[in-house]
Amino acid sequence: MWESERAARTTPALWVPILLGLAIAFAQVSLVAAVWDACRIDGATGLTASSLYALGVPALTFLNWLLLALPAEVYMSKRTPALNRWAMTILTSSVLIAAETLVLAYYVATPAEPVSTRCVDNVPDWWPSQIPV
Repeated sequence: MWESERAARTTPALWVPILLGLAIAFAQVSLVAAVWDACRIDGATGLTASSLYALGVPALTFLNWLLLALPAEVYMSKRTPALNRWAMTILTSSVLIAAETLVLAYYVATPAEPVSTRCVDNVPDWWPSQIPV
């Protein structure tokens, strides 16, 4: 079997992490937009919702692609059973994306300086208390 055929069967296609990264980026930007809309933070930052999507989605798509593709590249090259490779890739990517989303929620969605008079500490009422911000 040729090496390129083997590599094509064992590594995921390039478009899979790009599409997943794009979908996750839309969800992350929607979270930030919802918090900003609930607390009326967008006026204080100078960004509108459309500019938030225009700036955030491409940048987060690239970052999410890296966070999805790098674990796939690392674990898919190992000589372990296929189930273990996929499980470690999915677990590692999920942890990295969750950590990125928490950092995004902490630093971007809820600014440190009080810019909102509607929300206490720039955190909306509907935000789950189990997730610290």
